[in-house]
Amino acid sequence: MKLHPAGFIQALAFVVVFLLFISGEAGWILIYCMLAAIAASIVTCVLSHKHISVSCGSFAGVYQLGQEVTAELHVGGRGFCILPFVVINGFFMGKPFSARCSVFGRRGGCVKITMRAEECCLNRLDIEQVQIRDFLGIIVFSSPVRPEPGAAAVLPAIVEYSGPEVIPPLLPSDEDEETERPALSGGMPGYEHRGYVPGDSPRRINYKLSAKKRTLLVRRDEGTATERVEIVLAPGADCACAEQAFALSQKLISGGGSVRVIFGGESFPAASPAEVYKLREWLAFRDLHSAGGGSGLSRSASLSHTVVTISPEGITVQ
Repeated sequence: MKLHPAGFIQALAFVVVFLLFISGEAGWILIYCMLAAIAASIVTCVLSHKHISVSCGSFAGVYQLGQEVTAELHVGGRGFCILPFVVINGFFMGKPFSARCSVFGRRGGCVKITMRAEECCLNRLDIEQVQIRDFLGIIVFSSPVRPEPGAAAVLPAIVEYSGPEVIPPLLPSDEDEETERPALSGGMPGYEHRGYVPGDSPRRINYKLSAKKRTLLVRRDEGTATERVEIVLAPGADCACAEQAFALSQKLISGGGSVRVIFGGESFPAASPAEVYKLREWLAFRDLHSAGGGSGLSRSASLSHTVVTISPEGITVQ
């Protein structure tokens, strides 16, 4: 609790002037009224400040960069609660905000906060402080109420990949050598081949069969397993890192490859254009500011032939 007696002192000075130079009787009445108002204001605030509740409304869907996002804070009371001045301070979309409302009994209010999405991935609404003032502004309480933070998922922007060239391993497995037929019965994948056309991904060329036939042959079967590229978002990754991870994934998958994006202890594999859009949404729900984010490089990633690490310092390929 903090005291702010400046307003009280100014009012008292006015009453003293009124008492000494205008009307003594009226001056004393003003003093009694002022003291009664101060006592009522302080007692009401002291009895009410623990009965307040604050909650954050849920967000629906995902948002684009540059889109306005609106969060709702619901403020209410329990039992006897008369609070004319409630101030909520916090951060939303990386920017500070200050919201004000009043609570009378169970009748509270809904405060809307609108910010423009300037960073992708998960943007949290964090409430740092809830301040409560009495009618006259003499005392200020800091409420212990700390609601669960809300969050808005913002999709990474579609940008061009600007890092070093990533060339996945080109050699097919030994099982690819003699397969020239369509898929076998029983669900086991086979291959159908055609001649190479400029623009085809080098990963789909059957080099051993092409050497036998003395012409480049390309596998038609795109469902075969290929060695994927591991893309790791390093600790401290920011919005630009997430955008580059998505841009690289999109580039590799459009070329016939497959990827696995790793952040913290979570990962998302993608090998088809349909999965690229799911990957973008998955990135939108990653909290880049969380403690330990990006530290979950798995053993499978460390043993992969191609590991791409993306951090604010740059992009490295191993």
